[in-house]
Amino acid sequence: MNIWKTSFFITLLILIVTNLFWLYVVIDNGVTYTYQQTSLNEKDKAIDMLGSLIVKGGQRYTKKEILHLLRQANQDAFIVDEKNTIDVDGVQFIFNHGKLSNIQG
Repeated sequence: MNIWKTSFFITLLILIVTNLFWLYVVIDNGVTYTYQQTSLNEKDKAIDMLGSLIVKGGQRYTKKEILHLLRQANQDAFIVDEKNTIDVDGVQFIFNHGKLSNIQG
């Protein structure tokens, strides 16, 4: 009878310890995800702000000139030149009437 009590309490202790471990893991992942999401949102805002500054300063350049500047800046980048857009590594430069009008990240 004594061995059953000892086995029960050892098993109960192991169960409690493992449940506390998994609780810690879940809380840690939640906090990490929250911080990552906040950081991503801040970076999106910064990209939008820089994009609007580039649009204001880049309206004097044509699509061909901006494409040339992008190729000079990063020769290894994957650049897709379409009719009204230039896509560089997921960043789209949008043109209206040959002039830069918007940047989307």
